[in-house]
Amino acid sequence: MQLQDLEIYAQLYKLRSINQTALSLGFAQSNISARLKTIEAEFDAPLFTRTPQGIVPTAAGDKFAAYAQQVLTATTAVRTALHPAAAKPEILMSSLLFDALVVQQSRYDLDAAHYTLMSSTALASLTTCTAATVVTYAPFHVADYVLTDRNRLEAAFLQAPGIAPERVPVLVNADRLCPFRRRSLKFVKQDLSRVQEIDSWASILQLVEAGRGVALLPRYLAAKHHLAVAWPAHRYQVPYATWTRR
Repeated sequence: MQLQDLEIYAQLYKLRSINQTALSLGFAQSNISARLKTIEAEFDAPLFTRTPQGIVPTAAGDKFAAYAQQVLTATTAVRTALHPAAAKPEILMSSLLFDALVVQQSRYDLDAAHYTLMSSTALASLTTCTAATVVTYAPFHVADYVLTDRNRLEAAFLQAPGIAPERVPVLVNADRLCPFRRRSLKFVKQDLSRVQEIDSWASILQLVEAGRGVALLPRYLAAKHHLAVAWPAHRYQVPYATWTRR
């Protein structure tokens, strides 16, 4: 197994799609599939379950994602040590927080850092880390980091205008530690007949825009994507924390 295999796996874990991973990395889809099969064969474990909506990490896949990220983070640290003048600090965060804090609010300079996007489950499972900053909803207990900020992201159930939200499924992502997922399941009182699990936030947003589901999402996405609030009485303040390496 080569370092590039871990980079491919990290992208598969983030995008939950072989096709999207192939497009993002500039490889043929067959090449990505072959590399994934090689990794699974080498470690003798299925790392993803294939579904019509994409690929879903298994329990082994979540553990391997944490391992892959540790290796990639350590590799970045070595490269930084060898070439300090060209180094950028690494920031770990989830895709929703990246979109909110970097893209929408410009709280972080896109060009001043290297961003690694991870699920809450993967972030919570880290035992070592060398990133300069970690922004996460999940528990984070890596040594040598101090809590430097707590904040909240305003969220609401969003839908396409004009649909009846009770007639479409509540969409949740596959990340078991995601607070948006937990609040959504609590809202439907664990009635899984109302729930549809989707692998990626991009796919969830596309389905909401198409009127094929309702989802708990950051509130600012309503104006950005011309969406409506499904149940105005149900609004949430989703907490997240910023950790800085000593």
